[in-house]
Amino acid sequence: MKRPLLLLFLLGLSTQCRRDEVTTLTFAVGKDPIGYHQTLVAQFESAHPHIRVRLIEMPESSTQQHNSYVTYLSSRDPSIDIYSIDITWPSEFGAAGWLLPLDTFFVEEELDHFLPGPVEGCRWGGNLFAVPWFTDAGILYYRKDLLERENLSPPKTWKELTERAERLQARHGLYGFVFQAQQYEGLICNFLEYLWANHGRVLDEDGTLLIDSPESVQALTFMRDLIHRLRVAPEGVTIHKEEDSRQIFTEGRAAFMRNWPYAWALAQSEEKGSKVAGKVGICPLPHPQNGVPAACLGGWNLAVSRFSEHPSEAVQFIKFLTSYEVQKEFAVEGGRLPTRKRLYEDEEVLGECPHYRDLYEAFISARPRPVTPYYSKLSDILQIEIHQALIGTKIPHEALRSAKTKIEEFLSK
Repeated sequence: MKRPLLLLFLLGLSTQCRRDEVTTLTFAVGKDPIGYHQTLVAQFESAHPHIRVRLIEMPESSTQQHNSYVTYLSSRDPSIDIYSIDITWPSEFGAAGWLLPLDTFFVEEELDHFLPGPVEGCRWGGNLFAVPWFTDAGILYYRKDLLERENLSPPKTWKELTERAERLQARHGLYGFVFQAQQYEGLICNFLEYLWANHGRVLDEDGTLLIDSPESVQALTFMRDLIHRLRVAPEGVTIHKEEDSRQIFTEGRAAFMRNWPYAWALAQSEEKGSKVAGKVGICPLPHPQNGVPAACLGGWNLAVSRFSEHPSEAVQFIKFLTSYEVQKEFAVEGGRLPTRKRLYEDEEVLGECPHYRDLYEAFISARPRPVTPYYSKLSDILQIEIHQALIGTKIPHEALRSAKTKIEEFLSK
């Protein structure tokens, strides 16, 4: 064979090999209790035969997951292409230069189809560092049967919540209201919902700390009063996480509960031991008389490692997972709350999950926790000080002033 012909043959063989090459993406994602992640991967691979996706299941604890991600990313490890990240991490990881900006792949017209809170939480420094995958937000659960018996409507204000809780507590021998106030991240989610509803903020737009404002003090004072002055919440809430509150409520021992949407299915399932199945309603969290509805945003988002060797394919996978049809399937079959607004009006979705209609109002006003690269440290300080106010070792304004001082000291280093 002459040399030019051999060169052409080898070039053609090389081109064919490239066409037949299979790109393998690695996707780091939290534990999937339903087992639906692999189903979605199989669907993607069927539609993209030259891309394979390898799942790495991360620890169930978000703290452990965060620490694992920091280890990979800080060492510029290219072995993971796509990360499922909590709503508080895009700013931290984006500011560190660890994530690929996604603005050119997801334009504003496309992002307008998503709930605004999750999108806001995925931005940092003018860039989009993740795309909302599924969401979560704090909501109020109530004993529908007891309210109907007393001819009462679900509470919309703090005053209505305390009055109804006092009445049901006295007449039916149960706790008025349970929520999460142990010293952990869930305490901050609860506190922020009172703070935002009272027109307060942790940080100003320029980064100024507002945590000891009058609005903040009023919010924390109300939380403490629920336990110690009004006594509609048991002192035990100061050691409660989500499941502690949920178990009390589904055992029929509380009239109202603040929790995440995951508790709905458990509350309605006799097979899961619920004693209140069919007797539960949900609504947005109450607010002060002159306040606004506010829910703390949870949920998970999809990001591409800046060190990925396959960014184009990684973006294709994210577009697939966040598409309308896949989010619809994930909502119905996988139990994950969608981030696309129209799915809360989709008749097929509502046919399977009618309570989604009631969740939309809470989700459309849900807000992300303070978007700052220093959120983890800020939260650690606030957890200690707020908890001390709730157990009575500090009064609210002292606790918040101390939190501000400690945060300022940390930021000045």
